[in-house]
Amino acid sequence: MTDNIKRLFEQMNEPTKEEAITCIKKEFNVTNRSWITNEWLMGGRIPEAFQERIVELFQNLIRKQAIEIDRKVF
Repeated sequence: MTDNIKRLFEQMNEPTKEEAITCIKKEFNVTNRSWITNEWLMGGRIPEAFQERIVELFQNLIRKQAIEIDRKVF
């Protein structure tokens, strides 16, 4: 599942990535941004108990990103 999370994170633009990190910090009460980025997202060492929720968060953020991009086009 960590590969899926990495893939979803790579699909995000920079503002969405920032929002994703902020969501993770709030959801899992993690204060260190570097820890989330380096250990969890890039390193693939996300606690198994959190993985399903992170996939859900990321999917929702990508949907939101797509809607915002569509609005800018029209």
